[in-house]
Amino acid sequence: MEIINENDIESLSPLFRDIKGSKLTELIMKIFAFDKVNQLYENSNGYTGAEFADSILNDLGVNYLIGNSERLGNLSEGGAFISISNHPYGGLDGIILIDLLAAIRPDYKLMVNKVLSLVKAMKENFISVMPVTDRKKDLSSTNINGIRETLLHLQNGHPVGFFPSGAVSDFSLKDFRLRDREWQQNILSIIKSVKVPIVPIRFFDKNSPLFYFLGLINWKIRLVRLPHELFNKRGKKTRIGIGEIISVEEQEKYCDINSFGSFLRKKIYEMPMPKSFAPRTLMNLKGQTKLLRSSTSIG
Repeated sequence: MEIINENDIESLSPLFRDIKGSKLTELIMKIFAFDKVNQLYENSNGYTGAEFADSILNDLGVNYLIGNSERLGNLSEGGAFISISNHPYGGLDGIILIDLLAAIRPDYKLMVNKVLSLVKAMKENFISVMPVTDRKKDLSSTNINGIRETLLHLQNGHPVGFFPSGAVSDFSLKDFRLRDREWQQNILSIIKSVKVPIVPIRFFDKNSPLFYFLGLINWKIRLVRLPHELFNKRGKKTRIGIGEIISVEEQEKYCDINSFGSFLRKKIYEMPMPKSFAPRTLMNLKGQTKLLRSSTSIG
């Protein structure tokens, strides 16, 4: 099983065809770690959904840390909810959300872009859409079928997760800081319209400095760096925080999309660093609903 193979690269340009092109394709597969991604996928291809995500994280050596994990305790009781998150990694963050939330609720689905949707083993937990790149365009610029699937999934009492920015975080020279782009209006409209509880989840860490430097040159160059960003997190503290669940009543205080979006963004970007964290490996997340009720301090 492969996510990206040599035929995919050869289809991009005649440059990658014939004998010389084939050798160039092999080199590209190694330089951009596509071969390592394929091997990672092959190692876990016997699993799907949350079990696949769990296997991938174990293979990568990523044991993320969860702050305020007790706030997840009621999510196993059924009913629709929405998770919202920042998007610092561009891949690993999606895997972590599936590992965490689909283990509690196997019916949890995450709205993702076409890149993540290539991971077929997680298809049951993905809703694929194309992000809006032009604010002047309306819903017709997204995958309408994906929007419909999202609404139906929520209306039937199932949970859905969103990266409202629709794109991985980048570095802004103007602000001289890492940032998510402006949240997509159509995603905010969906969240506001369905009237279900919202779970804010913040990723406190980031990709390598090289990733953001490449983004200053060109976003496409940054994109091909993403596979490497899967493999450089081994042994590092990958910290996430669970915010206080936002009730429907609290959401209804905000009448327009702009104020509603500003309110939700603050819930993510102004979330304080938790005082303690529970390592993922100390939590029962393999298809069980029992969660740690107390956190473990990390020195």
